[in-house]
Formats: sequence, C-alpha cells, structure tokens
Amino acid sequence: MKWFERQFTFGFLPAMLPFYLDRLEGTIYRLEARVKGVPEEVLSKQHDGKWSIKQNIGHLAEVDEISTRRIDEMMEGVSTLSPAVFEPKGDYNAQPIADVLHFFRHTRLKNLLRYRELQELDLEKASLHPRLRVKMTPVDLAWFDAEHDDHHLVTVHEILKNGDH
Repeated sequence: MKWFERQFTFGFLPAMLPFYLDRLEGTIYRLEARVKGVPEEVLSKQHDGKWSIKQNIGHLAEVDEISTRRIDEMMEGVSTLSPAVFEPKGDYNAQPIADVLHFFRHTRLKNLLRYRELQELDLEKASLHPRLRVKMTPVDLAWFDAEHDDHHLVTVHEILKNGDH
C-alpha cells in the first residue's frame, strides 16, 4: 500500500509515547540488520524509478530532521507544522552504506532525545499537519513516524526479497 493512500486517525494518549519511542529507536537496529552483508551495488540500485535502499534510509534521516523541527514548532504554538520531505535531498547512492546508516542513527537519536525532553503538559500541545489537515500532538507525531518507518522497512525488505537489484 502506498504511503499517501493510507488514512490516519490521531488522538493517542500520552501514556503511549514510550511505546512509539521504542519503535522509533528499534528502526536503527532493524535497518542495520537488514542491510548487513548486502553489497553496496545492491543497496544503491534503483529499480523502475523507485528509490534505492540507501535512498529509503537517507529519507528517514531527513524525515527525522523535519520531525524534530515539528516538535519544536508544537512547543512554540505554531499553528501549521513544516511541510514534509518528499524526495531525498542527499546523494545517498554515492555514499557508503556505513555513512548513510550513521546519518540516520545521528538524526534518529537527536529526534529521540528531543521527545524525551518533553514534559507531560507538552504532550497535549498540538499543531496542524500540513498535508493531512488534522491537529496532531507530539504523541501522534511519534506514532505517525513509527508507522512511516515501518512503511520504509517493508519497502527495503521487499526490494531485497524480490531481487529488484
């Protein structure tokens, strides 16, 4: 199922945040395990105009940068959050997978640290998601990003499983 075809319902309880943060942190290890031992050429290969595995990972790192900004925006009371990243900005296919994974790990850990700095009252603050046109809290954003991670983890798995390289 394509990401933009999915429907989302928000309003998650603050008590759910630790579960979503655990999922977000786990993505680091799941990605590392998926690409371990896979040749660089396979990780850089685009098939039918779709993103390579490296581009999927780089995209997740760029999304973390936006998510950290969005948390700050919610705390500042901004009415509408910053727009998403729709295409990878970096040339990840030219980079060794170790560098792409390092970039992802760095942005993810920074994002998780920002979440963990939030106080209980912060978790009730909400801003409008620009594409979905619904208000979301930091807890909703964490769940949304964990779902987005899973979408890309499945994509990476499918690329490897189908031999689309």
